[in-house]
Order: sequence, then structure tokens, then C-alpha cells
Amino acid sequence: MNRAAAVLVGVLAAGSLAATQTRGTDSARSWVQKSAEAMGGEAKLRALHAVEIDGMSVLYQREQSERPEGPWVATYSDFVDVRNFAAGVVRRRVRARGYSTPDWVNNREWQPDATLLIADGMTVRIAGDRLMPAGTSWDQDALPLELGPDRLVLTALDSSDLHAEPDSQLHGYAHHVVSFTHRDARVRLILNVPDLLPKAVDVTRAHPTSTFWAPWGDVTTRVTFGIWTLEPEGIELPRLWEFSTAGQVDGRIDITRVRLNPDVVAADFAIPDDLRRAMAARRVDEVPFGSTQRPAKELVPGLVKVPSSWDIVEVKQNDGVVIIEGPLTSSYSQKVIDDAGRRFAGTAVTSVVTTSDSWPHIGGMREYVARGIPIYALDLNVPILNRLFAASYTTYPDALARAPKPARFRVVSSKTVVGAGPNRIELYPFRTASGERQMMAYFPEHKLLYTSDLFTLQGEYVFLPQQVAEAVSAVAREGLTVQSAFGMHYDVVPWSRVVEAAKAPSYAK
Repeated sequence: MNRAAAVLVGVLAAGSLAATQTRGTDSARSWVQKSAEAMGGEAKLRALHAVEIDGMSVLYQREQSERPEGPWVATYSDFVDVRNFAAGVVRRRVRARGYSTPDWVNNREWQPDATLLIADGMTVRIAGDRLMPAGTSWDQDALPLELGPDRLVLTALDSSDLHAEPDSQLHGYAHHVVSFTHRDARVRLILNVPDLLPKAVDVTRAHPTSTFWAPWGDVTTRVTFGIWTLEPEGIELPRLWEFSTAGQVDGRIDITRVRLNPDVVAADFAIPDDLRRAMAARRVDEVPFGSTQRPAKELVPGLVKVPSSWDIVEVKQNDGVVIIEGPLTSSYSQKVIDDAGRRFAGTAVTSVVTTSDSWPHIGGMREYVARGIPIYALDLNVPILNRLFAASYTTYPDALARAPKPARFRVVSSKTVVGAGPNRIELYPFRTASGERQMMAYFPEHKLLYTSDLFTLQGEYVFLPQQVAEAVSAVAREGLTVQSAFGMHYDVVPWSRVVEAAKAPSYAK
């Protein structure tokens, strides 16, 4: 082929690509416009300044459950949302029951109502005349206001990069798919054929302020809509929103009442700019090392417990330092490794032990893989750790994302000895009903036991007696001589205190 012919072919190919892209854009815009028509019309949707919904939700706390595959512990909520599109804020009145609420094992009442303001991936709680930072609202973090079904097609139409993708199979038949970006999210809108109502939306983004999702990098959450209902003024909205990630259900919302364009007072949705800035800065990867209220403590010579939201342990052995637990994020593990180097005069970290599969507990393990540090992990937890190590970190790449490498596993299936000398460690799988994904670390020279996160003791408070009893039975099964114990969330106590806490609780009648 001569040069002129090659140039002509290139021009024709470029023209063909441009035509294909134009057709893709035209098809996407046409489909989304028809989707808006199916929902009642673009003009009616744009005339909505606010929507009030009453509903119930269930959150399956997969990260806190006994195993990744379930069954999962659940938190139930009863809520009223006012979704103020003009302000970009959701005002939520909510009450909750179930797991992770106070004394969830011994109550029959809903928690008192709380009022929240949710905007830009942050949540604040109204306490009297004060606004206080609050935990991330799970559903709003996954599906921001502009991507909810009452605003989704308008956000798509207003995007500058709306385009069509190949049709996708869902629920047994082909659906049209359009994609666009919105702020820091990559969005795929899946449209039913032929009516083109939104069937589902995939939102891919990082969650840097979420303790549970931050370790997973760029997460794709699918929200599937169902029970479409004709509301007043001829607008159709779905009454069922189901949230899922990686093929597993995260939770669902069932809407029981809808009111369009309710009266709103601007002051009820105001979040001061300084509070917005402070909340936006609450990134998990910026959590400071340790705790200013609870200083690090040397339990025995060369064995240091560093408290924080999730405690870690630094163990000086003959040939280096072993770290127990790798919580939160890669950046937190960097701080742990740096601290161990300073504390033990430049001694290298020779290995890390991770004793459970809860997401905040393993969130910092990627840094150890990136540094080639061997990882002692329970056999049952290798799959979830491999999922973590393979996670996409496009938005905020860490060291492992920049230079991928395989993990150096030291898989624990039975008693495993780590190191030598007075601070040697013996690892034992709990293999109990509640603790099947956790293991204990025993220091035989000190008759000291680390019980992972199986339970917590705080003064007279015991969380949970059943799991304390499982620890006591596991110690007896392995024939360990224990004088004192500590865990991820409690400091050293006499073993007799643990045995006492294993007794069945007495509830008031």
C-alpha cells in the first residue's frame, strides 16, 4: 500500500470511528429521552424541586458477618427522606434496630429518631442546635442524590460524555446500556427494552471516607429498581431499590409513601461551608497512627500494643518485627511499619499476621504485599484476601496498584509457630461456630493470649458472652495455659476475667 492509500484508509477509518461514536451518542441520548418520557416526561421531572419518601431499609453488614458468603447480620431502619434537589441535600429522619445498634442483643425498641443531613458523600447529625459529623449513610454513599431514580435520567441527559454501550443481558433478556461520568463516578444506566424505564444503575467510584469500602479501591455498586408505580402528576418511580456489590446483596429499600414537591425550608437543609470542608477531609487514608487518648503500651518486653479504632501489635523477635493485624488502609500500614522501625531501632518487619476477615481489619494488608512481606493468614480467609489484593485502585492508586505482585502467604490451618525466642507466637484457628474466620495468637513464654476480634470486654460490659465461651473452649481444646488475655478492642485482663465473662448473661424480665 502506498503512502497516499494508507493516508486515505486512515482518514476513512477515523471517519468511520467518528460516525460510530456519533451514532452511539445519538442512540444514548434518544434512549434516555425516551426513558424520561416513560417516567412521565422530561418537563415533569425537571419541575420536581423535591421528593419526600417514607420507607424501610435493611442493610446486610457483610463486612461484619461470620463469613463473606453469609448469612449476614442486618440493621433495619425506618425513615423519612426529603430529597431537596435544589440544595443537593437529603434530610433524613431515621430510627434503627438490629445489629450494631446499642445493646442489640437485649432490646425490643427502636432507637430514638435521629435527623441527618446527607450531601456530597458526607453525613451530619442534627443534635439540638448543633451539627455533628456522623457515619456515612450506606445507601446515599452508594447512590448519591443526583443518581437516584428520581434524578438519574436528567443527570444522564445533562452529562457531557453520554454514550451507548453494547446491549447487556439482565434477567434473561437484552437491555440497552448507556454510560457517562458524574463527578468522581463512572455510571452505567441499564434500560429496559422496549419501554426504556431504568432497570438498574452501576456506579463505580472510590469511597475514601468509608471505613468499610475504602480498602476496596474503585467499587462498582449495582442498584436494581423494581415495583414501578404511577405517582401523582403522571410520574413513575420505583418503590424497590436493591443494592449489590460483586454479585452479593448489600441491602434494600422499600418505599411505602411518596410525595412530590413538598414544601421545603432552605434553612432546614443548610450545611455550613466549614463543616463541609472538614467532613470532606475525613479520608480513611489520612487517619493518624495510634491514639492520643490511649498511648501505646508495652505488655511484656518487646511486645507493644498500639490502640486506635482497630488496634495493632508490634512484636520484636530475634530476627525482626512481626506485626499483628493490618487494618484500615495501605497508608495506615505504612505508618505502622515506620513506627515499628523507629521503636525497634531500624529492625525490619519480617512478617504480618492477620487474624480475621472483617474488612476494616484487612484493609491495610495490600501494603505488606507491595513490600513482599510474608502474610500469616487463616486458610479460610485466603479467598477474601486475594479479592482485596486484586481490587481495582484506579482513582487513588496505592503501591500495590502501581507495581502489582503476588502475595507471599503463610497459610494457617493448624498450630503454626511464628519466630523464635521469648516472643515467639503460636497461631491457632478458633474453628468455632462464630469464630470460624478468626484465629488466636498465643505467646507461650508469657502465657499471654490474643483473642483477635472474637469478643470485647470493656469494664463490666461483655460483647458477646457466647463468643467468649467459644474462646474459652478453644483454649481448653488446644491445651493452652493462659494467665492473661487481650484482643483487638480490649486491653490485657486476667484470664479468670475472660472465664467469668463466658457465663450466660442474666436479662431483666
